[in-house]
Amino acid sequence: MLTLEDEVDVSRGDMIVRKNNLPQVGTNFEGMICWMDDVPLSLNKPYLLQHTTRIVKAFVSRIVYQVDVNNLHRHKTESLALNDIGRVELQVTAPIFCDPYRINRGTGSFILIDPLTHHTVAAGMIRGLSRTIDDIVPRDENISSKQDKSPHTVWRDWNIDRQAREARSHHKAAVLWLTGLSGAGKSTIAMALEKTLFQLGCQTMLLDGDQLRHGLCADLGFSGKDREENIRRAAQMARLFFESGHLVICTFISPFAKDRAAARSLIPAGRFFEIYVSCDLDVCKRRDPNGLYEKAIRGEIENFTGVSSPYEAPDNPEILLNTDVQSVEDSVACIMNILKREIIKR
Repeated sequence: MLTLEDEVDVSRGDMIVRKNNLPQVGTNFEGMICWMDDVPLSLNKPYLLQHTTRIVKAFVSRIVYQVDVNNLHRHKTESLALNDIGRVELQVTAPIFCDPYRINRGTGSFILIDPLTHHTVAAGMIRGLSRTIDDIVPRDENISSKQDKSPHTVWRDWNIDRQAREARSHHKAAVLWLTGLSGAGKSTIAMALEKTLFQLGCQTMLLDGDQLRHGLCADLGFSGKDREENIRRAAQMARLFFESGHLVICTFISPFAKDRAAARSLIPAGRFFEIYVSCDLDVCKRRDPNGLYEKAIRGEIENFTGVSSPYEAPDNPEILLNTDVQSVEDSVACIMNILKREIIKR
């Protein structure tokens, strides 16, 4: 029997640990798996990962190598068949509390389950969290290394500062960042919102993800690195319009929390509004006018968010819209109420 001093909600899947014996926490990790299903492993298919008492949606993002059981040699492969053993990178849609298997078998082991057949398709051992460039290179060094590619450029202050532009337009500048699954309604809400703001005489700019991918980001695909670069460019463009006094409406799936956090870091506190356009996945699929979800399910589109690539939902957005039950008009009204209170004071 354990009694907590504070009123804390502890439910199935939560962990209570000693302060000096903390597990690793993350959504990306590496593991060794043994494939146990007749159907080979697919990088474009969502699985269920059972870890301790929790079950979360998971994707195998990369097969690092396969181990030849006859000679223990490693070799590259695009898939794993029945009884194959390989080292893989996995992404999960919610953070897990884990340890390397060599340290703790209980929190270092997992199984993968096919969500359609409910068969156990793999058993695995966690090696540790995946390392990113930010883990290897300190943030300041990472930024400076990018800036070193243009060492002879000189930053100039804005010719007409934002405060002067805000005074002229009679409203503050802000960035409204709409994030959510494809089909959730981001673009529809954004267009209706911009019309409402324009009719009030506000300076607006709508940055739409699809439009940017036809121009500024036409050279990018949908790998993890390309998605990160896509959001980096969009955020920098949003910052330019923000500094010119605009209400910048951004509609990007932006599935990864770290990329949205990077966009937020460019804008002063209180001027960046993360708007989570939440919608049930099945509703998004029914709304899909171009059949993208069907193509992704058939494997014709790789790294499609919600099907073969995860979406990390915001933990604490400034505005939450539930578009499977809220209308476009109600969603716009919800945003406008906050803007009139904090940004548009006429």
